[in-house]
Amino acid sequence: MQPNEASPAPAQLPAPHPHQALTARLAYLCATHQVLADVVGAIDTARGTPLTVTLLDTPVGSDYLPTMNTIVLSTKYAAPGLANVADKLILYRSATAFERLGVNASDAEALQTYNGRQQGLWRLANPAQDRPPADVYRFYHGTNRCNYYGGGIQATGLTPSKAGSAIGCKRWEKHDIASESKDQGWNTVTLDFELALSYARQHTEWAMGMKRNEPTLRDVADEGGLVLAFDLLKATVDGNDQWRQDKSGNPNNFQTRAAVPAGHIRVVEELGIPGPLTAVAPPPVVTRTPVAKADPPPATGRRRVYPPTGF
Repeated sequence: MQPNEASPAPAQLPAPHPHQALTARLAYLCATHQVLADVVGAIDTARGTPLTVTLLDTPVGSDYLPTMNTIVLSTKYAAPGLANVADKLILYRSATAFERLGVNASDAEALQTYNGRQQGLWRLANPAQDRPPADVYRFYHGTNRCNYYGGGIQATGLTPSKAGSAIGCKRWEKHDIASESKDQGWNTVTLDFELALSYARQHTEWAMGMKRNEPTLRDVADEGGLVLAFDLLKATVDGNDQWRQDKSGNPNNFQTRAAVPAGHIRVVEELGIPGPLTAVAPPPVVTRTPVAKADPPPATGRRRVYPPTGF
């Protein structure tokens, strides 16, 4: 190459081909859920090309490529066993794609529409749970997927020998929307699904590299958060010294030294996703009206007159 000769342009990577089954899954979700159809319609209009889903070896987990209007998932999400998790990632990445379009937060109507759609997408991915019968406690437990699958809770159940922490606290205890205590020998559970979901979501955020000082990407299929549940008759819990309320101050939070068999535990949420990705209106601008200075009052009395001095 001559000294003044321009360097050759780097080769462009070929655009990933849409994955037929997952893109069809996106279309099906749009056809069955109006909120997603509205969001994807707005994205398609802004990008000028239909939103698709594709599989790549990288990045870990999932991403959205705005220049191609494509949701990217790791190749493992083609497996039937991860279909539910793939759906949730498609919904989450649709939400992030919609967030990229922005919203005029000063326009109250536009902001309400935007936030309603983001809230709807998030709730579609992580739906609320039904109430249990009146004589039943339904306990929830938020944890990460690797704690459950394989040789974890799925096999052993919740056992007091593996429960809690010697330091007596929960890793996410200071999070702004969730608080529970974690004591050695006691499993902590809650009657509040949304609280358990908040812990599951934080595990997913950690896996996605969103936590401060934890930028490493991990695949959410392995280390994202899920929510477990089991039911017990209230009569078996009330007055039982194997159960107590925890120290968080939240009356929905309980701790137990009783073993909960694996067969009694079910997964009610496969992946808690971050969100909802809502926006906030800017603070109102306070305009101060200038106050005109009042004219000084006219002098009263007679003005003193000094005799000439000659200077």
